[in-house]
Amino acid sequence: MQWEALTAISVAMLALMSLVLVALAAVWLGRVRRLLDRDGQPLLQAARAVAEDAGKIVGQLRGEVEQIVATSRDVRLRVSGAAGSLDERARDLEAVLDILQDEVEETALDVAVALRATRRGTSVIRAVKRAFLRGRR
Repeated sequence: MQWEALTAISVAMLALMSLVLVALAAVWLGRVRRLLDRDGQPLLQAARAVAEDAGKIVGQLRGEVEQIVATSRDVRLRVSGAAGSLDERARDLEAVLDILQDEVEETALDVAVALRATRRGTSVIRAVKRAFLRGRR
């Protein structure tokens, strides 16, 4: 019977402690509720204000990013167009240089032919002159 009495007393103590804990929790929750009622509204309003400000900032950042993307797209298109134009001009310059090179080569050949003809003509004139001068002696 001692165990039964001891068990009953233990169960009664546990029940009493549970009731005390429930009462303390109820008191604590009541205080928390009053605190939230009193300070909760300003906290919620401050949180809403922060969220609105964050929304405005995000909107401004989005606008700035869109402008940067548009500028980047414009610059990229301009650079691409300039590169195409530069490529076309480089091809035109290459064609002009090819033609110029051909003309210079032809002119050099013409000058060489003229010099050879002049040398031959000069040597023929010298030969005639020598022959003429020998014939007079």
